[in-house]
Amino acid sequence: MMNSKIAALYKKFLKGELSPEENTIFLDLLTSCDRDELPGVEEVVALDDRDCELNKTTSEDIFFTITGTSLTQPVIPIWKRRWSVISAAACLLLISLACLFQFKFKEQHGTTASEVVYYSNPTKFVKRLVLPDGTHVSLRQGAEIELLSDFDTDSLRRIKLSGEAFFEVARNPEQPFVIASSGDFDVRVLGTAFNLNCSEGHSSLVLNHGKVRVSRAGQYSVVSPGEKVAYDKQHKQFDVSKADTTIASNWKSDLLSFNQVPLTQIVADLNNLYPDSNLELIDSFRTESYTGYLPASDLEKSLKMLNTAFNQTIIHKK
Repeated sequence: MMNSKIAALYKKFLKGELSPEENTIFLDLLTSCDRDELPGVEEVVALDDRDCELNKTTSEDIFFTITGTSLTQPVIPIWKRRWSVISAAACLLLISLACLFQFKFKEQHGTTASEVVYYSNPTKFVKRLVLPDGTHVSLRQGAEIELLSDFDTDSLRRIKLSGEAFFEVARNPEQPFVIASSGDFDVRVLGTAFNLNCSEGHSSLVLNHGKVRVSRAGQYSVVSPGEKVAYDKQHKQFDVSKADTTIASNWKSDLLSFNQVPLTQIVADLNNLYPDSNLELIDSFRTESYTGYLPASDLEKSLKMLNTAFNQTIIHKK
């Protein structure tokens, strides 16, 4: 049985007499009432006393719209209905269904559509993960990846990297892989393997195999296997040089590799890797460099190896 309030508003709706306030109330009632309170076809028809006989053309159109076939027999009395009532009821039904669908869709998918996907590595070990497209990533300690696009539907696989990671990109010529808004430049690839460091003020890429294209502010450079690329901010150009791909990604094996790296930089790296360590280098060694390996997950062993290399305690905790 139709709710009396809905019936009264429905009748005014059919006659076009609803005020904006009543229209809002009417729609609220339709979306919040129980199914049993919604009007049936007969009740809707009974609300209006206007008569309208359908001509043959109109009947044919209605029949074809509903059934998908032509009406070949003579129009039977059932079609001699109040056209304006049925038309209004059909429109209102379509609007209600559309609103209900939109509401349900937002309810089920609204949060998902706006949800941002992150991968981070807050541990002291290398974290390995697989992106939705099958790309394998080794994420260094403290690094983070943000997915900037939907890998299933978008034309580009776009991500953002903070920190350092090694990528083995799943090949897909129809959907290039792009690392954007990360460090000093953007990276565009189809299928390849490379090490990318997007640390603040120090971005570099070492390519193992395949080919990548890096770009910044209209400039670009194509990198070949065995090469390292960085952006020279002073001269505003890309600097491409030969590189040892093994050394560049040794950290994947839980080793930190150094080749004539200033001790000040090593201490800074260790402080980033172990934020609570508060390490400090003795002033007299600030011009010294170190070549060798350090374990990535054992601070005490790293300090012991460094102190042993210089035959004295050169780094201490504050």
